[in-house]
Amino acid sequence: MAERSGTLKSGLWAIRFFQFIFAVVLVGILSWFHHRLSKAGYFRFDSVDVPLGFSVAALVISAVATATHLFFHDDSQTLIALFDFLIFVGYFASCIVYRHNFNANCGENLLVRVFRTIGSQHCNMVRLAAALLVLQTILFFLSTILSHRLSRRRQAIDSTAGVHEEKSRFGFGRRSRRQPEVAAAV
Repeated sequence: MAERSGTLKSGLWAIRFFQFIFAVVLVGILSWFHHRLSKAGYFRFDSVDVPLGFSVAALVISAVATATHLFFHDDSQTLIALFDFLIFVGYFASCIVYRHNFNANCGENLLVRVFRTIGSQHCNMVRLAAALLVLQTILFFLSTILSHRLSRRRQAIDSTAGVHEEKSRFGFGRRSRRQPEVAAAV
């Protein structure tokens, strides 16, 4: 069981690494898009700002989740699974907002048409942002499932303690919660 838990943790660390890297790339691309859209005089930024906001949040959550694996108690995995779910829902909403830019034909993408007004096309960057949004949605869905499974596994392991024993607050050992013996009244 410990080997399986180690495999879950290793897989989760790999997913966190890719989440962080892809979020950094998305923040760079989407902030550049925001700059170019404002330069073009386009005032509808929602197709760029919603994914940008969730990418910044993904950076923070990925860093906090990695620190949680290293320094905090395993019970915090439930909270991290909740944050992963919220970021997953946010990236799913970002994909819905960005849906006008998922076309294979560059001429049909909304951002490419706006960028053409200022003399640049940037079709491949629009496609890269779309692909990374889908990848981040999948990665955060997987990390939600793995974090939840890891937190449930820890709770199942901790509940195997004796009837009068319980895990200490920070996981450094066990303490007994026995009631003091009452002298028999004679």
